[in-house]
Amino acid sequence: MMGLVQIDVAQIAELGTQVAMHGSVRAGEIVIDDVFELIVSLVSVVVESVAVV
Repeated sequence: MMGLVQIDVAQIAELGTQVAMHGSVRAGEIVIDDVFELIVSLVSVVVESVAVV
């Protein structure tokens, strides 16, 4: 039989902070990726329009 899992109350707050920080970092990475894709798309459109003219 498995033993009872015990979590200290102080660890709960620390875990929540770590999860929140990880989520914030991931959200920042996603935003940066979206901005990069937008810039690449705009450059691609400009290059294609110059090549057509």
